[in-house]
Amino acid sequence: MTYVLRRLITQMIPVLFLASILIFASVRLIPGDPVAGAIGDAMGNTDPEVYEQLKEELGLNKPMYEQYWIWLGRIFTGDLGMSLTGLPVSEILWNAIPASVELAGLAIIIGFTLGLLLGILAAINRGGFFDWFAALWTGWNIGVPSFVAGLVYLIVFSVWFDLTPVSGRVPLTEDPLKALEHLALPSLALGGIVAANISRFTRQSLLDTLTEDYIRTARSKGLTNRVVIIRHALRPSLIPVVTIMGLELASILSGTLVIETVFTWPGLGRALINAVNNRDYTVIQATTILLVFVFVVVNLIVDLVYVGLDPRIRIGQSAET
Repeated sequence: MTYVLRRLITQMIPVLFLASILIFASVRLIPGDPVAGAIGDAMGNTDPEVYEQLKEELGLNKPMYEQYWIWLGRIFTGDLGMSLTGLPVSEILWNAIPASVELAGLAIIIGFTLGLLLGILAAINRGGFFDWFAALWTGWNIGVPSFVAGLVYLIVFSVWFDLTPVSGRVPLTEDPLKALEHLALPSLALGGIVAANISRFTRQSLLDTLTEDYIRTARSKGLTNRVVIIRHALRPSLIPVVTIMGLELASILSGTLVIETVFTWPGLGRALINAVNNRDYTVIQATTILLVFVFVVVNLIVDLVYVGLDPRIRIGQSAET
């Protein structure tokens, strides 16, 4: 508990505060006038009276520092402001979050499960079929960008074989089977590279652990290879892999921006891209700070898991305090 509080005070809060400043300032650097773009006609002409009225409603007529403090204060009350479309930003995010959670959740399951399984099998069967397959999978997913992999999956599975829908989404709560059909390709494209990275690190970490003295001692006692791996080698070999998992969670968050665009998936990534194209400040700010918050929380969870796996970290933290 003390560790969590210390992380909140010394890292999470300062990081979120600094991120809010950078996000707010960066959004203002986007070229163009969002108000003029929202109310202008096809020729770019705007009604001056309507222009000033909308600018006042959005608070864009105030100094930048005042705009920032107003925005920051509203975050704590749950008021994320209004979009240029006239919809509350909270409503836009609320509609997009379930789609992103479904996509990221299945991608995490695919990435972590497949990555750990391939890595362990590749290490146990070094030089064998699973080692070869893991190397092939890793080479494909790391060497090819996720959006290219997504397009290849679309062409092969949706266009050529007509096994999955090309685009669109069905909520899991409405029809789970149809929802999984729509989720299959984007989550595979997103989780594939995660599985590749995790399998690579799992394989190497397990191979390194199997050369340790205590493993040789366990084998000298007559323990089977299966018992040695499961009881003695697997847990310590997963400690460095947990760190990689934390980084891969961050890559999933960033990868959704691209994958949701390729598959026209109505999640946070697509909402953010649309907001950037329309210079919709409030949506950009809210979406980005939400992604940063999730990233920071994920890092904290990874640290807690890391501490749980390695007792030496707990001892070191107790000595520091």
